[in-house]
Formats: sequence, structure tokens, C-alpha cells
Amino acid sequence: MSAAEVTVPATLYTYLIMDMEQFGLVDHEVALLQSLGKQCGESGHSLAAVAAAGRLLAEGRPAQARTLLCDAVEAGCWNSAMQLMLKAFGHDYHPHLSMTPHVRSQLLETSPHWKELALAQYVLDHACPGNPLSVCDAMDHFADGRWETLHQWSKSAGNLKSGVLCSSLRGAVLGSELLEIGTYCGYTALRVVAEFPSIRVSTIEVDPVYAIVARNMIALSGVANSLDVWTGHSKYLLPRLAKRQMRGQKLKYSALYMDRWGSEYHDDFAVLDSLRILERSALIVADQVLWTGASLFLWDVANRVNCSTRIVPVRVNDDAIQEDFLAVSVGSSSDEPCRGFDIDTASRQMFVVKPPPSCLYNLHADAELFRKKWVEGRSASAAEKVDFARAMQQQMLAALAEIGYASPDGALPSAP
Repeated sequence: MSAAEVTVPATLYTYLIMDMEQFGLVDHEVALLQSLGKQCGESGHSLAAVAAAGRLLAEGRPAQARTLLCDAVEAGCWNSAMQLMLKAFGHDYHPHLSMTPHVRSQLLETSPHWKELALAQYVLDHACPGNPLSVCDAMDHFADGRWETLHQWSKSAGNLKSGVLCSSLRGAVLGSELLEIGTYCGYTALRVVAEFPSIRVSTIEVDPVYAIVARNMIALSGVANSLDVWTGHSKYLLPRLAKRQMRGQKLKYSALYMDRWGSEYHDDFAVLDSLRILERSALIVADQVLWTGASLFLWDVANRVNCSTRIVPVRVNDDAIQEDFLAVSVGSSSDEPCRGFDIDTASRQMFVVKPPPSCLYNLHADAELFRKKWVEGRSASAAEKVDFARAMQQQMLAALAEIGYASPDGALPSAP
């Protein structure tokens, strides 16, 4: 099956690619990736070629990866991630094949993923190949420049949020595996691998175009051997990953980072808990837990896991909110009761395990309704998102204060 023979509705790419990855049907997967790349404009061809070649290398087929890249070059595709991969095969750089940024910009903005494609092209043009921190710095520079100028919300975790994760990892009892739910363009995974080279990161992304961009950022960084990007929805993919065997033992993760819509964390956490693929002492970090309504998840980590949880504020560039909040939970390997939930430095503790109060269920329901409108339906306006985020964050603070997790006024310390 060639890429030219593949024509599928955009909504099916996620599930088709997920199945191809998990069942080892890499030839079909490559065809789907190349077909998807064609739908992303001119730059999508080279991005898809790099992603497809990376999958062939991961499946132990370097000769086919080399042929695919060489064919892409002959077709006029080029980027610096492809250059780095071809250098490993002994090929020289072909600068005459690179398009000008002006032409690329015109092509990129015709795509529904233009923000991510523009980010990828900027990083490919400006980052130092083989250096993951340079790649992350270029992503930060683009987000702080182009996206902020255009009043676009950056979904990338950014330096401050990844700093919270890395600081938490430094203080945790780490094994060799970290799971990330919500890859986006690969920023956080690259930061972790750069600072903790002994950790292997498995990261899940539901949007296959985001996964293609992330694989290019990883290839450009030269750390593909430390990262696995899996395409698919977590509720379908997590049970499959649980069955994968590593070094003859069932897979266990010593750290978890979740970065998607907060009202979905509860379901992810329930699946992970039932599959027993998190170490008892696992570090759990969840992004944007307040404005995306992660109310049931916060109740879960406070009451169902032997852990201590804090909510950490971080400054963000967003028209809706000035600061976002991450939940950081540190597990215990013992069978001691839960230490409870601290916001700021308060020492309030809870030791009872009971169903969530109705206020948390209501916030969860409101967050789910808006998620379906904003994320799935793409029918909410930017102004509606601003209003929702501000209101939900305040309602979450009030609800947590009401049930004893914070001071009565819901005050949190200002981010540094």
C-alpha cells in the first residue's frame, strides 16, 4: 500500500495510526503518516518523512528509513531534522532544497494546525541540531514572540511549568520510566530527557499532527532512543501499553505527567490505577488543574492514593488567566494513610475516603460541557474561553476552600 492509495477522513487518522503502531504494521503506518503530511501543506511533507523514518528506525528497519529519507530529498523535501538523520547514514547536506521562510509561512497558514507547523519550522530553522535544550529554548522563543504577539494561547508547558516538573523529579524516588499524557509538540518530554538522561519517557498524543511535530523535535534533538511517542486516546492506549513487556517484566512507571483537559484526568487516573502500572511511590504532576476543572482528579489523589499533594501556581501568558496551577503529588511506598492535600503551605489534612461532594461533581460536569464545545466541537469563541477559564478557576478555588482544602477566601501565593 503506497501513500498515494491512502485517503481517510481526518478524524480516523488517530485510531488508524494507533492500531498500526500497536500491531506493528509499520508499512501501513508510514503510508498513513505520509498521507497526513500531504494534508498539512508543503512543510508537512518533510515533517511526515522524518516521523515515518523515525518509526521505521524504532522498528529495526534502518535500510527502509534511509530509502524513505533519500526519496523525500529527491522529491524536494528538506528540514534540519532530516539532515541530522541523513548524516547518520553518511549523506551530505543539500541547502538548495530548503524553502524560504516567507514561502513556508504562506503555506503553513492554510493548515488547521498552522500554529504547530509554524512552531516546528521556526525550531527547525533556529535550534542547534543534537541539543534538546536548544530545541526547547527555540520553542520558548517562538511562543514568547510570535504566539504572544498574535494573542495565541501556547499549549506548550513552557520553561516555568517544566521547571516545576523537573524540580519535583529531583526530589522523588525515580525509577527508569516516566509516562506523559499529552505530548503536544514534545517540549516537556525533551526537557525531562535533557535533565534526566537515565529516564525513558513514554508519551501519548491523541492528535497525529502534534505527534508528527513532536517526532521532528525529538529527531532534531538527537534523543530518539530515550523517547517513545505513541498516537492515540489514553483510554484506549493505556491498556495496550500495560501489556507491553520490558526486560521480561511488566511495565511500571515511577512518574506521571498529565497535560491535557483537567476534567479527563479522573478517567486517566482510574485506568492507570486499575492497570497497576504506576509505582506505589510514583510522582504525579498534573497541569492546569483549576481552570480546566480537574475537580474529581484532585479528590482522587487526595483520598485514594497514599500521597501528599500540593497545588503550585505558575505565571502564564494567557489572555484569560495570569497564573495557572499544577498539582504535584508525591507517593509513599508504605501503607500509611494519605497525608492529605495542601494548597500553599497550609497543613490541613484529610484521612477519610468518601465520595466527592456534589460541588466537585458539578464543576466536573461544567468542565466537560465546555471541553466538548471548545476542544471537540471547536465551536466556542476565544472570548467564551476567557470567560470560562476565569470563572472555573475561581469556582474551583471556592469549592476547595469550602471542603477544607484551602483558606476560606481561596487565596493562593503569587507565582514568583
